[in-house]
Amino acid sequence: MPLGISGETHWRGARNKGLFGAPAFYRLGVRRESVTVSVGRSVITGISVSDCPRDDLSRWEGRVYEFVGCSQCEVPCDVREIRVLPGREREQNELSRVLNEARAGHGGGLLLWGEPGIGKSALLRDAEQRATEFRVLASRGNSAESEVDFAALRELLGPLADRAPALPGPQARALAAALGRGPGPADRFLVGAALVTLLAAVAAEQPVLLIVDDAQWADLATARALTFALRRLGADRVALLAAVRDCPAGAVWQSLRVLPVAPLTDAQARHLLSRRSGGVGAPRAARMLRLADGNPLALREFPVDTEDGAGIAWGPAPFGPRLRAAFADRLAALDPAVRTLLTVVAAEDRGTLGAVTTAAAELGVTPAHWEAALEGSLLTVTDGRVDMRHRLLCGAAYDAAAPAERRAVHLALAAALRGAETSELCAWHLAAGLDTPNPELAQALADGADRVHHRNGPLAAAAVLRRAAAITADPGTAGVRLATAARFAWEGGDIESARRLLTLAETRTPPPAIALAAPGLPGLLELVAGDPARAHTLLLRDAAVIAAQTPVPAVDASVDSPPHQRVSEFAITSSEVAGARANALRRGRGDDIAAGLRLLAGRAVWALGQAPDLPMDGQLEAVTAEPSPILSAQLLPGAEQLLEWGLADQAVEPYLAVAGGLRATGDRAAAIGVLPQLATLQLATGQWEAGEVTLAEAFELASGAGADNILAQCWNLRARLSAQRGDADLVADSVDRALALSRPHSVPLLVGSAHWHHGFHALTAGDAEAAYRRLRALSQPGHEAAHPTLARLATLDLVEAACRVGRFDEAAAHAERIVAWARRSRARWALAAAYSCRALLAEEDRAEHYYRRAVAAGDARHTSFGRARSQLLYGKWLRRVRRRRDAAEQLRPAADAFELIGAAAWAARARTELDLTGTGAKPAGTGSTPLTVQESQVARLAAQGLTNREIGAELFLSPRTVGHHMSRILEKLGLTGRSELRGIDFDNGMRLTLPSR
Repeated sequence: MPLGISGETHWRGARNKGLFGAPAFYRLGVRRESVTVSVGRSVITGISVSDCPRDDLSRWEGRVYEFVGCSQCEVPCDVREIRVLPGREREQNELSRVLNEARAGHGGGLLLWGEPGIGKSALLRDAEQRATEFRVLASRGNSAESEVDFAALRELLGPLADRAPALPGPQARALAAALGRGPGPADRFLVGAALVTLLAAVAAEQPVLLIVDDAQWADLATARALTFALRRLGADRVALLAAVRDCPAGAVWQSLRVLPVAPLTDAQARHLLSRRSGGVGAPRAARMLRLADGNPLALREFPVDTEDGAGIAWGPAPFGPRLRAAFADRLAALDPAVRTLLTVVAAEDRGTLGAVTTAAAELGVTPAHWEAALEGSLLTVTDGRVDMRHRLLCGAAYDAAAPAERRAVHLALAAALRGAETSELCAWHLAAGLDTPNPELAQALADGADRVHHRNGPLAAAAVLRRAAAITADPGTAGVRLATAARFAWEGGDIESARRLLTLAETRTPPPAIALAAPGLPGLLELVAGDPARAHTLLLRDAAVIAAQTPVPAVDASVDSPPHQRVSEFAITSSEVAGARANALRRGRGDDIAAGLRLLAGRAVWALGQAPDLPMDGQLEAVTAEPSPILSAQLLPGAEQLLEWGLADQAVEPYLAVAGGLRATGDRAAAIGVLPQLATLQLATGQWEAGEVTLAEAFELASGAGADNILAQCWNLRARLSAQRGDADLVADSVDRALALSRPHSVPLLVGSAHWHHGFHALTAGDAEAAYRRLRALSQPGHEAAHPTLARLATLDLVEAACRVGRFDEAAAHAERIVAWARRSRARWALAAAYSCRALLAEEDRAEHYYRRAVAAGDARHTSFGRARSQLLYGKWLRRVRRRRDAAEQLRPAADAFELIGAAAWAARARTELDLTGTGAKPAGTGSTPLTVQESQVARLAAQGLTNREIGAELFLSPRTVGHHMSRILEKLGLTGRSELRGIDFDNGMRLTLPSR
């Protein structure tokens, strides 16, 4: 959170968190670093403490300064949290400017203008909270008192009423009359003059902030008195903030500077929605954003967790109490026929002018009412369409309509939509006007679902079938329609709705009927968001049902099926086994459906770590040969298997083609499964930027979608990237999130990935013991993280960690396993890992042979993490055997590669090794550096947290000698402890970069 600074609390050598979480150090003397803090709502980068007033930092607001650090200096400041209003930074800055000008003795005002719920009141409250040194006087307009002179002024000046008698006689009497404390009518000119005198007197003591919310209902006399006074208080510390709903043009308030408060942008609205709900699926979020139309109150009040907020929902949504109240007055001011017109437009929700015109005329709407709606900017008509200028106002009209009025609207729309091309819409509106079962109408809706799917997409088809089920009397038929709706919801990416609909279906119809209506969907839901073991059972159950209904014998496509028939873990979705396969069943291809479900069951077994590792010959060729992206997604092998067999390079293009095809067809459910695996392949093949873009897209689709296992994959990838960069906090957070999602479902593939990346980070950070414990779990039978594929992929990490902690026998056993896998798979990564493992364990006369083979056998690309790591290991060994120049030849390209791919932690390791060769930078001990070469090497390693024993092992020195060097280093640098070495800039004259604590 940004921090505000004011008050009198004293910090000595203070430290606090800055805007982005970086420590902010306040020190005196030489400039050390720049820091970001916030005063009020404005960001200050590096305040010069010596120039700050002791009791107030407000005058620094809105300006940027260079930070000059200091030590032994008292900084008067008090830290408090400032509320951040998402998407309202511009408005908050404008309000801050008005307050700052008032503080400086330049009185002025600002008028906020925007629709109900847009955030005007929140902005006024925010300004009041930040005006801590102001005398705040507030009033809210009331429509019932808008005709009563000075009603708003009475509320506003109530706290100052006892000071009125001190005013000059005529002014005091006029103000008393205005406030209802004196006889006779109030002279408006004298009231204005009294207001000027009173506010000027109070402002001389402390700044004054006047707030008038809902100023459109403030009485005219108050508005004139306030604007009159404000024009004459330009040299006083007085600020006026007011808010109105309607355009102020022609109103008294127009004399103030006007700040329109616009709807939130799509990105801002998404951010606010995620803060409210903790993340919702993309279809549900899209509906909420469309309904709210950028209105913050609507985003907070719409029913995001109910069926009305689901991605498959269609039409207006019910309003919450605050949102309903916000629009009540505006609706009441409209002609009843205009309200009816808005209700028709909201119910029709497609903008078809002909249908809206016919239905509205049937309900008594005349051209005059149309003209009123158009002139009031409530609707626009262009090119045969009618659009809602104020979607929320139209939704409020529908929400306020009585049930009988809504039924009449839908029946009128149904009559207007009769015709072959609009028969589904006609049936939809007829069903909306019913509250009892209607088998004929339900059948008409169900019959048109496929046409709706073709025209409007799978989510619309799911909505149609959901409504058909609602008016279906027979439970079995209703269950089949709900299951089919679930299939369409899944295809549209609304996994949460698919699960809800399927649960409803299971209460009304038996599993065999569901298997035929939505083949494999129960198992797919378990596969992406549940237990793979249960997914295996459900998929085989549905396969057996479909096979029994198919005249052609089903193909046996179990775990031992031909390799080209195997499919990608989590990549098979409803579009494959619930959409295309349902159509295939009608064409007599039930055997293909059953075979595909058995293949998926085999994939679930692999996710559990219980399937044999079979060659993958021909699978990628089969993907390329399949023209349909939906069907080709079935053939995509899992990313970890492709890595294991060394086929990542060949797999990227087929994966890209399938992902592109799924995006083009709008099959979100399939894309959710494919994208994390595509990102895995891109990162593994050195396409770092593309991989991060793909991962971000996968996060967007999976977050809030109810696909826990997919989201866990995303967090595991984030953990891996963060580990390479050395970001310990993000690694821990990502691993925790991945485990929280995958542990309840007992998915070894996902739990194991979290252990792997956590262990890899520990190895990166130099904690070899922790790395060994976490990585060893991947190959321990019975452990929750045990998975043979991951154990092979993580072998080099485990062997390096084991060697660092002296567990050479265990390291040798693991090394032999990767050697055996390299011989079998001939994968380049496996060959390089096998040679590196043998090099780590070999005697000195054989180690170089293996290191050279590891570098030669691996990926030759300059963006390859594996190659850079092999060079780092080789260069480190060369330095230890005192071949420093040869070591530098390996370490320089390794450091450059790590920096290029953003592996900051590994780049730092490589640079440290390069510095220790004495060939990578200016030798220590020259210029202003007081340390010898060996002292500099010891100091650098100590700054990384190594113990004397570990430093001795690196430099071939005894711990006693290292201790002697440490004493000399601390004495020369004037430090009190070795922990202070972490703040030394070794490359720039041994300057201290962080304050000692």
